[in-house]
Amino acid sequence: MGFEIKIIEFLQGGRTPFFDMSFQVISLLGSYMGVILALGIFLLFKPKLALWYSGTYAVTFLLYNIIKELVERVRPYNATDTIISIGDKVTSFSMPSGHAVTACMTAIFMGVFLFSMYKGKFARTIVTLSMIMYVFLVGLSRMYLGKHYLTDVLAGILLASAISVIFILIMKAYNKRRAKYEDQNRDTQPRGD
Repeated sequence: MGFEIKIIEFLQGGRTPFFDMSFQVISLLGSYMGVILALGIFLLFKPKLALWYSGTYAVTFLLYNIIKELVERVRPYNATDTIISIGDKVTSFSMPSGHAVTACMTAIFMGVFLFSMYKGKFARTIVTLSMIMYVFLVGLSRMYLGKHYLTDVLAGILLASAISVIFILIMKAYNKRRAKYEDQNRDTQPRGD
């Protein structure tokens, strides 16, 4: 844990009012605000994806809260006097980072959504890099703000990746099966000639 404290101390060593404000805004995008924005986009353009996203979020939210209670890891700013909590104080446990979970899950689903719209290699590369940068910045913000250790962030990313991939695979299998079923029913329907 010592090297993780050093990382946060290093990040907070470069504190400025601009970074304090910027990282609080970025952190907000990894919270309920990011979920609301993503859900709004999905509801507008792909309502079925919104349903799968909501289900994934519900399961992931439940799991990461159970893990927090089982691990009971204290926040960095409670572990040492050399780290401060920038912004609001959080009373829950530290591991895993809920913001990292939310950001990673949102990035994966947003990637699926944008990949369905953009088929070109260049566009998909931009989407992928943008989503990676979003998750990276949210994770960095949680450490800069003194709320999480590096391993909290990594655990959140791993949890969100695993649950999201499982749900997306189930969604794709369901959609494929449904399309096949609809095709079979369309072929067996009598034609009104």
